[in-house]
Amino acid sequence: MKYDVVIIGAGAAGLMAMKELLAAGYHVCLLEASVVAGGRIATIEESGFDQPAETGAEFVHGKLPLTLQLLNKANIEYIPVEGKMIAVEKGKWQKNEAHDKHWETCMRQLGKLKTDITIGQFLEQFFPGAKFNSLRSAVKRFSEGFDLGDITKASALAAQLEWSHEDETQYRIPGGYMQLINYLLTACIKQKGVIQYNARASMIEYNKESVVITTNDSRRFEAATLLITVSAGVLQSGELKFVPVLEANYVKAIHQLGFGSVIKILLQFKTRFWTKYAGDTGFLISDETIPTWWTQLPLENNLLTGWLGGPAAAARSGDTEESLLQSALLSLAGIFSLSPDVLRQELVHHKINCWRNHPYIKGGYSYVTTDSAAAKKVLSHLAEGTVFFAGEALYRGKSQGTVEAALQSGRMAAKMIKDVLADKKFPMA
Repeated sequence: MKYDVVIIGAGAAGLMAMKELLAAGYHVCLLEASVVAGGRIATIEESGFDQPAETGAEFVHGKLPLTLQLLNKANIEYIPVEGKMIAVEKGKWQKNEAHDKHWETCMRQLGKLKTDITIGQFLEQFFPGAKFNSLRSAVKRFSEGFDLGDITKASALAAQLEWSHEDETQYRIPGGYMQLINYLLTACIKQKGVIQYNARASMIEYNKESVVITTNDSRRFEAATLLITVSAGVLQSGELKFVPVLEANYVKAIHQLGFGSVIKILLQFKTRFWTKYAGDTGFLISDETIPTWWTQLPLENNLLTGWLGGPAAAARSGDTEESLLQSALLSLAGIFSLSPDVLRQELVHHKINCWRNHPYIKGGYSYVTTDSAAAKKVLSHLAEGTVFFAGEALYRGKSQGTVEAALQSGRMAAKMIKDVLADKKFPMA
């Protein structure tokens, strides 16, 4: 099976790259380990939920050009997220402040940084002592919850850039993010792209002329070039075997990428009991075990989403579903001063997704470490002129860890591949 390009991974990056390459006339095959496309875009429609529910990517984080362009072209509805962000400390709702009282001071100090350090080093250097205990806890929770970051590795400069834009309008897609994946899939199929499901790449043999990819069931695919769009978690796992082995600088760069864990908890209740506390509740940031929750405003339904990210999520990745559900109900009980038993009686349906345990993802999404810039520079170059990497973890723009990052990275990789194939006087087909 010979192709101009083989792509590994049918997430947003892989599908975007495939669409671009097919439009340029190349013969492309996409290998997907799972039975469906989408990767970390994972909308579900099942009995018990009032509407399509997002077990993976959910938000469009601002006016992101490529994401919105595609949504508009596909006539997919998206709406602004509404509702206040409310902090809850020890069961008390802090209605005037979403962050710690020292948060603005912290952000100003972050803005003064000239040389990058980790968030942990930043807190130790500028906010030591008992006076800032609550701030350090708040920053840690925010870094883990928002970025899935480990503060001993996460970049303080990147945090400043990202957190200073948290007030930008966010959007959600009422019919589900999977609509975007289906749009890209349809475009690829119309252009006669070949998509193989249940095809987990296990070995990659490459040289300056071609690449041969072998799957776990011993199928072999040959191409002039290869684009790898698997998650950073899969890259770091070592499950993809390279022959010859990747040079040490590539291996080092792969492990310098930040990649966090997340557990997402969807709870469908009989009523919207939270409106008794504040009808305009959008997001709740608490000190509970499952600290972050959000509603579906402006959509008025009975779904609450819980979020545990970063090292705390990794530590609980081996927990049973019942244990995680109990933690979720206990956390909501603390936030709303209700009995866990009452909440359980109110519960209609639930879904808990621990992304670290997904065999073809192995985590949530990437975050910027102090080594990320150098790592991405190394990985932007191709091994032997035939192997390329793309995906949200490889994107070098501002929207780290987002669907936008994946789409942009896939498009940029497609352009690089087109340039290389043009020089080689391809396509083969």
